[in-house]
Amino acid sequence: MQRMQQKTTGNLLEELLQTEKLDSYMEENRAELLDTTLAQELQKLMEGKPFSKADLAFRSGLSRVYIYQIFSGVKVPSRDSLICLCFALELEPDEIMDLFKHTGYPALYPRDRRDSVILFAASRHKTLIELEDMLEQQGLSRMQR
Repeated sequence: MQRMQQKTTGNLLEELLQTEKLDSYMEENRAELLDTTLAQELQKLMEGKPFSKADLAFRSGLSRVYIYQIFSGVKVPSRDSLICLCFALELEPDEIMDLFKHTGYPALYPRDRRDSVILFAASRHKTLIELEDMLEQQGLSRMQR
């Protein structure tokens, strides 16, 4: 699912700040720039999953109506709701990080205690319930849906 990038974010920023023509930069870096919405990315991640959106709602603890609104692009989930979706989709940490790039939310940050627990749980294929137990054991807030 992860596409190969040839340029780092730092390389792109340097190039962008040095360019004289925005159109040239955009054309030359078309393959490097994000061009899909969160809803489109979620749809791609659902492909091949052995469960439906209704199942995803149950697995994530979010309402079916809300799930359908997210997938249609009508609603943007909160950061915690997105994490619940990621665990319900059984995403790997790199897939979660890639998905966050389409939201405007800060990426999961390993220096943040709560984010560290989330990344740890995702890397070990824990369920959402197990994640919430781990957060509670660390004295951290549970997922807010």
